[in-house]
Amino acid sequence: MSINSLSIFFLVCYLSVSIISASPHALPVQNPLNSAARSAHPQEYILKSDFDIHAKPTTRRYNLTVTETKAALDGFLRQVMAINGQIPGPLIEANEGDRLEITVINKMNIELTMHWHGLYQASEFWEDGVTGVTQCPIPSNGGIYTYKFDTNGQRHKRPNDSFARDPLKRSIDFDHDVVLMMADWYHNTSSDIVQEMLSEAGYFGTPAAPGANCALINGVGQWNCSLATTTQQCNQVTSPPEFTVTAGQRIRFRLINAGVHAMFFFSVDEHMLNITEADSTGIYGPSDFRHIWLHNGQRYSVIVQTKEEDVGRNFYMRATMNSDCWAWVPNDIQDTALGILRLAHDDARPENVSKARPDTQGWPQDFPQECIDIDPSLMVPILKSTVPASVVGWVWFQLINNTAEHLTREEAVRLAKEAHHDSSRDPNLRGKKKYVTISHRAKHYRDRSDGSAEDLHDVCRVPATFHGKGGGYQENSSSRHAAVDTGQEKNRQHNPQRFGGRKSPAGITRLAGPPPTPAGTIGKYFVNNVSWTTFPYQPVLHDLTPGGVGTINGSRVANVIFPTAEWYDLYLVNVDAAGSHPYHLHAMDMHIVAYGRGFPTPEKLSKIKYSTENPLRRDTVVVPSASFVVVRLNADIPGAWIMVLLIRIL
Repeated sequence: MSINSLSIFFLVCYLSVSIISASPHALPVQNPLNSAARSAHPQEYILKSDFDIHAKPTTRRYNLTVTETKAALDGFLRQVMAINGQIPGPLIEANEGDRLEITVINKMNIELTMHWHGLYQASEFWEDGVTGVTQCPIPSNGGIYTYKFDTNGQRHKRPNDSFARDPLKRSIDFDHDVVLMMADWYHNTSSDIVQEMLSEAGYFGTPAAPGANCALINGVGQWNCSLATTTQQCNQVTSPPEFTVTAGQRIRFRLINAGVHAMFFFSVDEHMLNITEADSTGIYGPSDFRHIWLHNGQRYSVIVQTKEEDVGRNFYMRATMNSDCWAWVPNDIQDTALGILRLAHDDARPENVSKARPDTQGWPQDFPQECIDIDPSLMVPILKSTVPASVVGWVWFQLINNTAEHLTREEAVRLAKEAHHDSSRDPNLRGKKKYVTISHRAKHYRDRSDGSAEDLHDVCRVPATFHGKGGGYQENSSSRHAAVDTGQEKNRQHNPQRFGGRKSPAGITRLAGPPPTPAGTIGKYFVNNVSWTTFPYQPVLHDLTPGGVGTINGSRVANVIFPTAEWYDLYLVNVDAAGSHPYHLHAMDMHIVAYGRGFPTPEKLSKIKYSTENPLRRDTVVVPSASFVVVRLNADIPGAWIMVLLIRIL
């Protein structure tokens, strides 16, 4: 088997762990405690106005040293992973066509790899940076690895090197270009949380992923230090990141959800958001959004038009975690991170700009209660890419969340339907039974003319090898069809009077404490009845290269092999009754051609017309509970590419 002729594609579920790493004037943020690492200086993520986007291709070299140290990003001192002594890490800015050589020095006592989210490794597929998939981990205590790759990924467009073909032009469409990274922040380490979630005891007695303690913007949050115990160190953070621009100018905010669990709402008080980019695809999008919501791994660009008459005024920027997407919420949550936008005269010196805190109020909370994507039909790609009307094959991945070994498809569908029925009858019931219920149907989903929810019905041929438990072939005279059956003391206060009973801004009552784990069970996720097992020193890519075993172990990961560089349909169905989940695909654009409610089967796939005329393309999509999404993709980049399912539990 030659890796050069095949695209190997598979999906896993895991709890993502991020190292979250701001022309306008920016004030530094404070370092509340004597910690070794600091939040990134706001100036760090302001793109340079003198950066030559028309320069000839060149090689750009960077050194990134990863250390385990302490930091107090939200005032609470805890162990962290830092890159070059800061969180978030340093900005890497490059043009399309450049070559990047990035040396990673691992000074921690654990192994790691570094993945370049949203950048397609079209030429060097071994540099994707996924442990157990494309490479072995970088050794601990001084291990060094240099990633070397080009940024000229054929026809593909990327988030950080898209200037050459970026339809937005500085000084024409906007005046300033600022990166804002939003993240959910926990006071316990991810390793402790995940280890306990996967144990029979659970994390606080449950396998359900916990809500975060605090929201961050560019590594700065404001947790309430009065909630800290006498054994915990915390100094109150009082200075959020702030940016000063000339009144009347336009700011492009590149929004990144770098969190592990939280969906975020972003807004700027008294300013509308013009959405111009989704996951590095330039779009004609809505220009009148008060809030934009983005899920784990998603990126959007928005342009904010300031007003000359507002000179001297200050406005809050708000990034709010949607706790309605969680199974349970800690009692000490600070769910909103703040930034400050200051509007000055064009000749104002920094020392003459007002330092007062804004007195503005946030927009009314008119965003959806559900954990869903922005309606794809509202975002039209500027660079047209019409997909073919037919495909040569299809494959489907089905998610089931369960505390037993696994449910059958029929059992999971039954439970999800019952949960949906309950939540539809009584909106208050969803909060009280949040572990097993889902949301109402949103207006963003397409409805049939008779008012019923649209289901997925179309027959797609599959000349593709499907691996995994329950996988196989069905042959007939015209085509082959896939037949797939379905220890230590916590930092968080464990107060018996938790967040339960309190209504969210959207009017949903949160669960009073973590949902219990049935005795004798542990929590697991299954894709096509396979639960992902990582073997760090036996990467999937190595198995498929000369000298490897030549196959993928279907008991370790659900996977598919696309034998030809042609178009295929990927059918994603979420049979999990309790949660919506973001799916992130490496190396290929996902063209969204259908989506809706229900549990369609391959036998029902012939009754709907797919949207193939310039559909939205992106690399991260959200599939709500009891719902499906169909994406069309061109499997023309050889390699072993992972599809990550970021776990979110309602």
